[in-house]
Amino acid sequence: MKMETKIVSLFAGILFLTACEKVIDIPLEDADRKFVIEGVLRDTPGENYILISKTGSVYESSNFEKITGASVSVTDKSGTTYLFTEVVGSPGRYTNATFATAPNNVYDLQVISGTETFTSSSQSLYKPELDSLSYIEQVGTFGVGTDTTYLVFFSFTDQVDQENYYRLIVYVNGVPDGTYYITNDELFDGQPYSQPAFATTVEKGDTVIMELLGMDKSAYTYFFSLSNATAEGPFAPTPANPVSNIEGGAIGYFNAYTSDTMSIIIPQ
Repeated sequence: MKMETKIVSLFAGILFLTACEKVIDIPLEDADRKFVIEGVLRDTPGENYILISKTGSVYESSNFEKITGASVSVTDKSGTTYLFTEVVGSPGRYTNATFATAPNNVYDLQVISGTETFTSSSQSLYKPELDSLSYIEQVGTFGVGTDTTYLVFFSFTDQVDQENYYRLIVYVNGVPDGTYYITNDELFDGQPYSQPAFATTVEKGDTVIMELLGMDKSAYTYFFSLSNATAEGPFAPTPANPVSNIEGGAIGYFNAYTSDTMSIIIPQ
């Protein structure tokens, strides 16, 4: 069965995990068909969505069935409920055009489809702030070759005395580069932190936008466990379903992000 997802692999000596986006075989355990929910809440109106689908047999290779006609809502800790409606022409995609995540809030998701009810909860943490972007020129790859590219660094300061989890998304000339990064602050709690987006190719004249997102532990655990589920090789762990934070028997994840964005232009 094919499923579009993101592979997460660990680079030794680097705090951030790096991931490449592509279509792969997800080693789901052989079981009855399951609902798949991907819930993404952002702090920018219009960028929030809940995707609902259903798996096929593990022996099939067709696309997932998109679930239409579901009732989808998100309720914050003050009791305010936001309805997410299905997008015309995009079966299984539910959005709310005015919703925006606020820092230090709790959001509860409810999805009702027929006789099935699924719930989840996510806590939005503080809003991360990028301090700066910078770059260095590099010739070749690891000293091999003569092509000139640029390595872009991002810097931010972690908030002290709080467990924080981060995801970085890089856009080159307005297009996501197909790579993202995740980490936690276990080794730099409350400290300034800087790292290059080492898996991103940047050339002269490129405009690079970096988006740093704060996420909760359950989303981080999902992505980290996904790395184990998609690992390959003789020393890879036994395949298992990624750790979902969706209650009711669905797989997938639900998370409320806060974010900050900064851009830099590489001179010609």
